This record gives sequence, C-alpha cells and structure tokens, in this order.
Amino acid sequence: MSKGKQVKALPTPDLNAPMSLELVAQAIRAKRTQEGLDTQTAALLCGVSAVTLNKIENGSKGVRFESVLKIMLSLGIKLTILPWEKNNA
Repeated sequence: MSKGKQVKALPTPDLNAPMSLELVAQAIRAKRTQEGLDTQTAALLCGVSAVTLNKIENGSKGVRFESVLKIMLSLGIKLTILPWEKNNA
C-alpha cells in the first residue's frame, strides 16, 4: 500500500442488531478500515471495482448480492444462516 492518507479505523457496528442493508454496509466499511485498507486497495483485493465497493459501503440499492458476498468473504466477514423449524401447518 502506498504512503497516502492514513485510513481511520471505524468502530464495529452492533452485530447483534437485526440484519439490514445498513448493518452490512457498516460492517464492511468498519472491517475494511480496521484492516487499514483504503477503498482502492480493498476493491482490488476483493476483485470488485472501487465504485461497487463504495456503493455497498454507502448502502446503495441495486448492487449485486454476489459482489457483497465476494467482499465479505475477502474481508473475512461471515454471513450465517441459522436453521429454522418446520412449520407444522
């Protein structure tokens, strides 16, 4: 990484909050900044464009879920789907 502007680490959002587009955006931005990665470098490492990463971090609608998953995987953020009970109706 070049000696440019230092990335300020953002705090981790409340990961126990209900899942939302805003929470995913905050988690991705927090993880990226905590790793000291600027947007350009993180996008390159994640295999997406900086524009796409920026849209996701800003909670913009209309981004591909595949891109969100690719970024989360690259940054080491887990998305967990918990088992559910069958409805006996």
